[in-house]
Amino acid sequence: MTFILRMPEARGRRAWRKRFLLWGFQTVVMAIVVVCSAIIVGESIRYELSVTPKPSATGRALVPARTLARVRWAEVKPRLVTRLRQPNPLELGAVWTTRRGRVCGLVHGWGSFGGLTGMTRFYTRGDEPVFKRDGDGNDGGSGFENEWWGCNLDRYAMIHEGSDETGYCATRQGRDRCYDVKIQMWGG
Repeated sequence: MTFILRMPEARGRRAWRKRFLLWGFQTVVMAIVVVCSAIIVGESIRYELSVTPKPSATGRALVPARTLARVRWAEVKPRLVTRLRQPNPLELGAVWTTRRGRVCGLVHGWGSFGGLTGMTRFYTRGDEPVFKRDGDGNDGGSGFENEWWGCNLDRYAMIHEGSDETGYCATRQGRDRCYDVKIQMWGG
């Protein structure tokens, strides 16, 4: 049988200095951990607030928001028609304005981009419609995606109620030809 005897604590200046340095080191490490944790929590809260959809106009703000939406749509629609050069009237999905007056939405591109495009997302820069295909190709479309993300989170006043789906199946013509895929589970 073995006994382990505890060594008595060292006394004197050296021991006191060693304990003080150890305590100081532990305090600094804990402070760094607390500061880093606070930064992570703060950034998480900031991110969550930035990706939370903003509420639509209601109450007293609804009338001015709809007026702004009608005015902005009257300025943007002719440019959208000119830009797409379609033989048919515009077929729209959901179209809305943001708090800053930017018009965003989906429009049937028909053959404007080559081939049967289907519902295509757009937003406006000033009064000019911008499509993903307008990018210079250097950013891989990420600039468009970032702007579109901001549009999608700020649906202030609806101009046209419609689908948020993109592609051919979201169009009037596509709804007749596409079908919904239903997944069947075994035993159900």
